[in-house]
Amino acid sequence: MSSILQAPTDMEVQEVNLDEVRQLLPSLGDISTQELIGTGFTYRHDWGDRKGQWTLNLNWGAVNRNSRVFVAIGEGAPGGGKFIGSAKYTLHNVAPQDGRVSIWVNIEWGEPIRLYVDYLVINP
Repeated sequence: MSSILQAPTDMEVQEVNLDEVRQLLPSLGDISTQELIGTGFTYRHDWGDRKGQWTLNLNWGAVNRNSRVFVAIGEGAPGGGKFIGSAKYTLHNVAPQDGRVSIWVNIEWGEPIRLYVDYLVINP
């Protein structure tokens, strides 16, 4: 049995839902947090039911090649949220680009199940 992962064969591109993007810190009087630490945003994307390996590309104008993007993946709970089930969800790579963030995920389960991805973006 080989432990080498094959590159994903499936790929999809979707658009960010700007109504669900949240700025991390509000401005502080005359000094904005952007002047102190940069800008930060969080977003949860519902990628639908998936299984196997995928490269998932999220188009998002706030992301650029210098963005620090942190990602958490998990099984979607009915009605929203995430939970720990029996399926193995693995995140292999995160690659911010100008106007897009790409991730490589693997979901080990017998049939497609819901994938939620949380994105934390910090633009220095």
